[in-house]
Amino acid sequence: MSIPAVTEPPRPPEPFPWLCPNCGQADVWPTIINYQAKMNYEGRSYEFEVRDLEVFECRKCGEQLFNNDADRSISTAFRATLGLLQPEQVRLGRKALALSQKELAKHLGVAEESISRWETGALIQSRVVDRQIRLYFQLPAVRTLLGAGETPDFGAAVQFSVE
Repeated sequence: MSIPAVTEPPRPPEPFPWLCPNCGQADVWPTIINYQAKMNYEGRSYEFEVRDLEVFECRKCGEQLFNNDADRSISTAFRATLGLLQPEQVRLGRKALALSQKELAKHLGVAEESISRWETGALIQSRVVDRQIRLYFQLPAVRTLLGAGETPDFGAAVQFSVE
């Protein structure tokens, strides 16, 4: 059984200004910024820009506060920078093949929880897994091979086609 992605309702108007956790002044307001992000992934550091990001900023001390929407925007931009599938692409691909998260996990050789986390954006898949997912979604032959169950000899030796 698949778990639907949790979506937050639109943010209702909130009473501003908020109290700043840094300086204690009631001067935190929503603002739009171009954010320079830096993230570590698979042993490398990446810098990228997230344009038009809504954050909350103290006008007194400059402290910036990020909510879940900002975190999702940063994660989306990071995946785009790396050329990885977005969470909704993983979910839509799985659903297009009429597979449950459990079935896809079994075919890819990963935990069902990993599929759920990739689909909700809680976890960024590795490049290797991203390529495996793309091959699985794109090529019926790959789906057939990976869906065949436990085959210990699969891939243990290079196979050359005979022409």
